[in-house]
Amino acid sequence: MNKTTNPYNSFKTLLGENHSNGVDSYLLDNSKIQGDSSSFGIVKRPKVLMYHRIVDDKSLSKKYDTCLHIDEFHRQLELLDRLNYTPITFEDYRLYLEKKIQLPQKPIFLTFDDGYLDTYKLAYPLLQEYGMKAVIFVLGDRKVKTNIWDLGQAKIAEQAELMNDEQILELHEDGFEIGCHTLSHLDLTQLSSEACFQEIKKPKIILEALLGSRVNSFSYPYGLVNEEIKRKVYRAGYWFACSVFSGPVQFGIDPLEIRRIAIKNNTSVAGFAARLIIPYEYLEWMWWKGISNKN
Repeated sequence: MNKTTNPYNSFKTLLGENHSNGVDSYLLDNSKIQGDSSSFGIVKRPKVLMYHRIVDDKSLSKKYDTCLHIDEFHRQLELLDRLNYTPITFEDYRLYLEKKIQLPQKPIFLTFDDGYLDTYKLAYPLLQEYGMKAVIFVLGDRKVKTNIWDLGQAKIAEQAELMNDEQILELHEDGFEIGCHTLSHLDLTQLSSEACFQEIKKPKIILEALLGSRVNSFSYPYGLVNEEIKRKVYRAGYWFACSVFSGPVQFGIDPLEIRRIAIKNNTSVAGFAARLIIPYEYLEWMWWKGISNKN
């Protein structure tokens, strides 16, 4: 495996601070670095989109919010292309932080959770057609073949097959980033400290052996995370980790709690365009904050 520099060193250089013990304090105290991008030298603030399944069965896309119909996905990629967005990976962003590459003019992250087979069969060919890549978060337990964690949940589609090792390798070799979605898709907030760390660390070892390269990105199941879990993710050796509705509104402030914009079954082309053009993350943050305050 190639040796690479931890991008947090770049974050520390940009912040002008010297952190040495455990998780750097700026990761766990965002108040120190709130403000515009000039506060720590990062100009590019890409949006991060989150997908689950791309399906060709309209009965699924009409019923389940995690199932986006392939026709809608095609329209979304067409719009990204027309508006000159270029999907990048977290590895690209790491290299950018280290001043090894320049990012495109309008970078964006396309992330897919769970590693469904239809991501490979349906989304992958369309992404290839547009010359785009994505970040795919998969489970470390390669014996898990379907989304067994969704059984019994009324709002989730029936069992769906997951990608196998060969398909994951093909995506990796084609420039897609393979990230980790824990060992077995458990809610990390409900586990003991040791069980939580094993759910985070073991899949990294397994996937790195499969890919023959580092796995640097992570996605929290159900988007659930707290500060102790973030410390474990950092200790396990990840550099970027994605949540859903939590984390700073601006990308780059906390690389271990990256807020994402969920693309659902009812996200129209107009709605998708709005998510790209307006500061949609702020609207979601205000909505989510309002819900949290009521609770």
